[in-house]
Amino acid sequence: MIAVSSTDQLLAAIQRAREVTLSACTLRAGVILDALEAACRRGTEVTLRLEGRPFGDPSGELLEANQAAVSAVKRLGGDASLQDVDDSAGEAPLHMKAAVVDGVAFLDDRNWPSDGEDFIVRDSFPGDAGAIVDALRGDRSGPNRFFWTHKSDALSGEACLLYGATHARGVEIESESFGYSRRVYGAIKLLAEHHVSVRLLVSARDLNPKEQQALERLQQAGVDVRTCDLDEKMALVENRAWIGSSNATFGVDDQIDWGLRTDAPPVLATLHARFGYNWSAGTQLTQTEQ
Repeated sequence: MIAVSSTDQLLAAIQRAREVTLSACTLRAGVILDALEAACRRGTEVTLRLEGRPFGDPSGELLEANQAAVSAVKRLGGDASLQDVDDSAGEAPLHMKAAVVDGVAFLDDRNWPSDGEDFIVRDSFPGDAGAIVDALRGDRSGPNRFFWTHKSDALSGEACLLYGATHARGVEIESESFGYSRRVYGAIKLLAEHHVSVRLLVSARDLNPKEQQALERLQQAGVDVRTCDLDEKMALVENRAWIGSSNATFGVDDQIDWGLRTDAPPVLATLHARFGYNWSAGTQLTQTEQ
């Protein structure tokens, strides 16, 4: 069962848990780390995995926060470590924001912030929780039509939803970062060629010239493009949705990330409302001078 959840519900689950596994690209001091430390003190089996080379961290502040979180959990008896510390380790980058609490998965689109502005999904399908744990152990799960734990698979799932929308009344897509991906960019271009109304929303924070060029080409093809200050990732096609932590960029195919396809009405209603709010707060993409 897939349902909309919240930080408070995750915290309540951790408080009564026997086993907790949590991953993130970065984890700052806050309510989630406090809950993991408290769980360790209660004797809960806690596993924490964080990225060892966080993206966009020139000052080293994010790595320092990850190191502090790992040290705090290890000091209390938990199993905590950094992943992808250097190229020689042969580990995949870790971008997945997920928790498994006594066999139930909680999936976040951000790095477990304390402001309550993230979107969390509760996933009680045992296979999905197992796939998360396997991915963090370095094992890739088998094919799944609706849930994925690596970036290439997650984006293929998103693209599959989009390629099947050539007769849809409209499509809404949001990504923190965007680029000439083999999957999502091509699917959006196809929808534009089929005269499907597409609204694409991308975060302005990390906009670079190559990303700008990709967005401009889609805009010229008929896609309505806006930028915003948010960093959610979703694709909405009428009564179906894809959500995840995977950005619509090339990236590293074996990067540990999550993606989920769902038609659960409460989740769809929440996503449509969030996209509508984000869209109204966005700014039309401005074409660069040629």
